[in-house]
Formats: sequence, C-alpha cells, structure tokens
Amino acid sequence: MHLKLHNRYKHFRRYREIANVLAKHGFGYLLNSLGLAEFNPGRAADAGETDVPREIKAVRLRMVLEELGPTFIKLGQLLSTRSDIFAPTYITELEKLQDEVPPVSFGDISKRLEMELGQPLSHIFSAFDPTPLAAASIGQVHAARLADGTRVAVKVQRPGIRSIVETDMEILYDLAGLAQRHTTWGELYRLTEIVAEFDHILHNELDFIAEGRHAETLAANFAEDEEVYIPRIYWDYTTKKVLTLEFLDGIKLTNLQGLAEAGHDPAEIGRKLIEALLQQILIDGYFHADPHPGNMMVLADGKLAFLDFGIMGSLDQDMRDHITSLIFGLINKNSGDILRAVTNMGVLPAHVNMFQLRRDIDRLREKYYEIPLKDISAAESLGDIMSVAYRHRIQVPTEFTLLVKTLVVTEGIATRLNPDIRIVQIAEPLGRKLLRHRFSPSRIRKLFWDNINDYHILFSRLPGQLNHIIELLHKGEIKVRTENPDIDRALSRLNTMINRLVYSIIAGALIIGSSMLIRERITFWGIPLAELGFILAGITGLWLLVTMIRSKFH
Repeated sequence: MHLKLHNRYKHFRRYREIANVLAKHGFGYLLNSLGLAEFNPGRAADAGETDVPREIKAVRLRMVLEELGPTFIKLGQLLSTRSDIFAPTYITELEKLQDEVPPVSFGDISKRLEMELGQPLSHIFSAFDPTPLAAASIGQVHAARLADGTRVAVKVQRPGIRSIVETDMEILYDLAGLAQRHTTWGELYRLTEIVAEFDHILHNELDFIAEGRHAETLAANFAEDEEVYIPRIYWDYTTKKVLTLEFLDGIKLTNLQGLAEAGHDPAEIGRKLIEALLQQILIDGYFHADPHPGNMMVLADGKLAFLDFGIMGSLDQDMRDHITSLIFGLINKNSGDILRAVTNMGVLPAHVNMFQLRRDIDRLREKYYEIPLKDISAAESLGDIMSVAYRHRIQVPTEFTLLVKTLVVTEGIATRLNPDIRIVQIAEPLGRKLLRHRFSPSRIRKLFWDNINDYHILFSRLPGQLNHIIELLHKGEIKVRTENPDIDRALSRLNTMINRLVYSIIAGALIIGSSMLIRERITFWGIPLAELGFILAGITGLWLLVTMIRSKFH
C-alpha cells in the first residue's frame, strides 16, 4: 500500500493526465472504480454518458489510447487481438491504432549511437543515412554501411522511451489491480494477468538484444529451408538499444505489379508464406507475431524474407496439440473436436452453460458442413470460434490470440497474392502428419518418461486417498444433494473419477510390474515382458484419457 501511494505521488502528473483524458472523452464515470477520482475531483462524480451507443464508446476508447501515447497505443494494439474479451465493434476501432510518430532528429540519434557503441559513428560506419527508413514509438531504422562497405539496417531506440514505458506500466498495474478488486468486469477478465502479459511483450520490444536472439532462433528453424530468409545480426554493433542487422533489398508483398515485373509468381509466394507460417506454428511452436506487409518482402532470388522480430509468439506442445485438434475439427466438421480444443485452450467460467456452448459449436459445424475445404477461410472460421469464446466468456491465452491475429493477417496477405489460397487446405496434410506423430510409440514413450515423477506421486498417494474416501463414505460424510438441478453433471463427474481410479490402478500395476521385470529380461515368445507391460500401461493410460474426455463432454 505504501509503495502504491509512493508511486501515485511520484507519477502525480501522469495520473492526472490519464484522469483528464478519460473525463474528456466521456469516461468520467470510470474514475471512481479506477481510483482516479482524486486526480480529477470535478469529474469524479460524473456518471453521465454510460448509455452512449457502443460504436461511439469504441471510437472514444481509441481516441483515449491515441492521446495517452506510445504505451497505451501498444496496449490497444494488443487488446485488438482479444476478440474473446471485446465485442467486434471495439476490435474494429482498436485495429485502427497506428504506431507512427515523427522521427527523432539525427543529432539525437547519433548521440545515442555513439553512447551505446562507445566510439564515433565515423569509426564504425562508412556511410549513414540521416533520414530514417521507418519511425515508430519504440525506435527508428536507418540505412548505413559498415567500415568494410557491408550494407546494414540500424535500429535505434528513441531517447526517453524506456522511462515513459516504466512509468505507464506502474500505473497500469495499479489501475488493473483496482479494477480487478472493485469491478465485476475487472475480476472476470483478470486484468492484472493481461497487464503482466503486455508488460512482458513490451519489455521484449525494448530489448534489442532479445530481438536479435529472436531473429537467430527463427533463422535456425529455417536453416534447411531454401525458400525463407532471415537477416543476419551483427552482434559487434548491437546493444539493448541498438540493433544492427543485414540490409535486405526486396519487393513488398503488397506490390503485385512490382513482383510480376521482377518475374515472381504471386501465387507461389502466397504458398511460401502460408507454409512458412504453418511450420512456425505447428512444428516449431515459435512464430513471427507481427506479419504485416511492411515486415515481409521477396528478395531478388525469390526467397521470402521476414523483418522486425520484436513481437514473437511461443506455443508449448500442449497448445500445438490443441491447435492441431482445432484444425481437424474444422476440416472434418467435427463439433466434438472443436469443443474440446476450445475448452482445453481456454479458461472456462465457473458457471459456463455447456449445453449452450455445445449448441453454438454445433451451429458452427452446420455453417461449414456444406463448404468445400478449399473454400474455408481461416480468418472467418477462427473469428467465429473467438466469437463463441466471447459469448461464453471463455478466456484464451494471449499466445493463442496472437496466433489468431497472425493467421488472419497472413491469410489476408496471401489471398491478395492468390485469391484461391486457403490456410486450412494447405494445413490439412501437415496436420495429419502431426496427428500421426502425436500417437506414435516414441511420443507416448517420451510423455511417459517426462511425467514419471507425477506417476510416482500419484501411485504413492493413491492408497491413502482411497482409504480416506472409503472412511468418509462409511461415516456418511459424502452426500449427494438430490435437490441439485445439476445432478446429472455431478454423477458424470463421479463416473469420471471412478474410471480414473480404476484405470490408474491398472496402469500403475503394469508400470510397477514392468519396472521389476526390467532387470530379469524375461521374454514371452521372444517379446520382452517389461516393454510389453510399458506398452500396455501406455495404452491403458490413453484409454483413461479418452474415457475422461468422453465423460466430460457427453
């Protein structure tokens, strides 16, 4: 509490500026719930304009973020990916936020460069263009040549931007905490977690060393791909505030005439783009999360090059599995697969209506049932799925919302290059390959050994937990409330628990027995009994998983 009061005193002017901007654009009624009443007492009690149409509120929200500057603009850009939280009207307005600012003077840029690199510019660069190629809120990019004549692009952080971000982030944490404690919408959407994720993304953008590593990771993932190119990083001239990388000269993907004149086939480039994205998402689990046209180009030799690696998305194996299941749910028009993927990826509210949720998923299936695979748009179908998540207040991870945004933007670029291209159609063969790999013996064996400690804890505690349940039953302390309207759901959960216990005991017996047989090397008709036991345990565990899923959704 003392720290928050100290921060409020330290950042008094910024708090007052935020309060004034909110009141100016018709959000004065929020000042009390956000704890900003003291900074604008004249408008603190203003509860007017709460009945303003949503469309006007959305425009005003965009204007608030624009007026509050770089940190809030970037926050709005992140929130534009959260169609699981915001209505489409707000998403449309937030997508209009542009991170464009006037460039910093060359004098200030040269001072920053010399301070960061520790020597005069003339000792490092034989030429340096004072006019930036691009300017944004975090930094600006200049073309230059190293002393040996190598062409490079130099990204330089704007002076003072880090202190601005640090101040705004402290305020955002404070406001999110207040809103989460004192408003239902703040608690529902867990605002502090959203701010923490935004903080992580923004600080990655402020660290140019991290951006250089992102580029090298992406380059390593495409090392054997002759169709994709990632620029080289010059680490001798890179710091947290200066990034020097290989200068690439190419044609933007939106310049269809230029591509045709250079002899490039737009349809082929569209295919390369989709395949490169799918590799990043489904195989590597590490993807370029800001694929707007300015961050991609086609080189003279036809390679697709990626630029600007400040925002990257990361997907763990579980999330990739859920995405694969979602793709197959769309391909096979299987509402059960889609439902499981959506619920496994997100956080279900405590009182979600599973009947209505399944009904909405079934409606999606019916919508796409008659549509040929080649006509299914990833942008439209994912938009429909995120609308279902919004309707049922299912919160999905930020990584997935970044992924959805990336897929939507990429498909839009690809369809300009080739109107007939579809992400889902190209993803089908890759998805089938990944699905086969998911249930391969090597994958099952790896999952078993990765989780062996969890199995040990489970089986060591299982007898005691069973005894405790039996004692509670014997004492009559476990009761079923027959007046409960959700009795079927309760019985279904009890059935799931019983199935879990039975199959866990069987799997545990197989694992323990097989472990004891490893040293004995006993065989049956030439088959090692220990390995056979482990395989049977894996099959039993898989059957347990399937039974639990069916019990949950049927």
